[in-house]
Amino acid sequence: FLFNTHFQLLLYIFPSDSILPSTEDEESNIKNASTTEQEQPLSALDFAFPPELSDALRLLHHLRRGPMLGSGPLQSFDDRAIQRNLFLRLPLKDCIGMMAPFLWGLMIGGNFEFMPIPPETLALWDNSIIVADDYRNLFVWSGRSTVSAGNPQHEIMIRSCEQFLMERSKNRFPMPQLHILREGESMSRRLTSRLAPSHGDSPEQQLARFPALGTLSEQELIALRYKFRFYDPSSDPSFRDWFWSVAGTTSKSRKSTGVSLCD
Repeated sequence: FLFNTHFQLLLYIFPSDSILPSTEDEESNIKNASTTEQEQPLSALDFAFPPELSDALRLLHHLRRGPMLGSGPLQSFDDRAIQRNLFLRLPLKDCIGMMAPFLWGLMIGGNFEFMPIPPETLALWDNSIIVADDYRNLFVWSGRSTVSAGNPQHEIMIRSCEQFLMERSKNRFPMPQLHILREGESMSRRLTSRLAPSHGDSPEQQLARFPALGTLSEQELIALRYKFRFYDPSSDPSFRDWFWSVAGTTSKSRKSTGVSLCD
């Protein structure tokens, strides 16, 4: 019933007016990241799902594993009921934020520019500050190296992030809760549990979805993936694994040989 009004509108809006923060030209990035050469142009029958609806499908993945329908983050039945009621009443843009959090990144040493990034676990870099908004909760997450002793920029950037989030949410009711988190703290799971587990995908798929990973060194990539070494894909599948578990495929689009939105 949660799709009754708003998700039908999604099918008309995407991809011409995408609201979910996502990597531009993802399909071309996937082709560049893959070493497989196509002998002839792909037709619609070669895809298990229309590529034009890729952003909407990723929203479905977030909604399915999120607090309104999925198992996490764990909430009481009353909280779930309130959130579902809001989802059915709010404007479309707010509902998009409830399905998948909006994320922005700030780099220590860079300018104070909030760069949109995909809402996934591999966005949690050591040298970045992550700002997230899922309508009912606001997050400011600091990577491990940003909170090192003697870093004069950190507190200034945290205040800037708080002001940014307060300005975005000033007209909301009820007022969202602000969480100031640091990497390594137990409460940081409040944010990580809301992010898609992209660390469960292959390196090629990770790079295709989030090309900025290509700017990291090999050691930095290994350290980033190592953060999520305790991972059970059966309880929280990545987008690609979830897609192939539910997609009705054509004779050409099978997991072993076909092409999905992720390939």
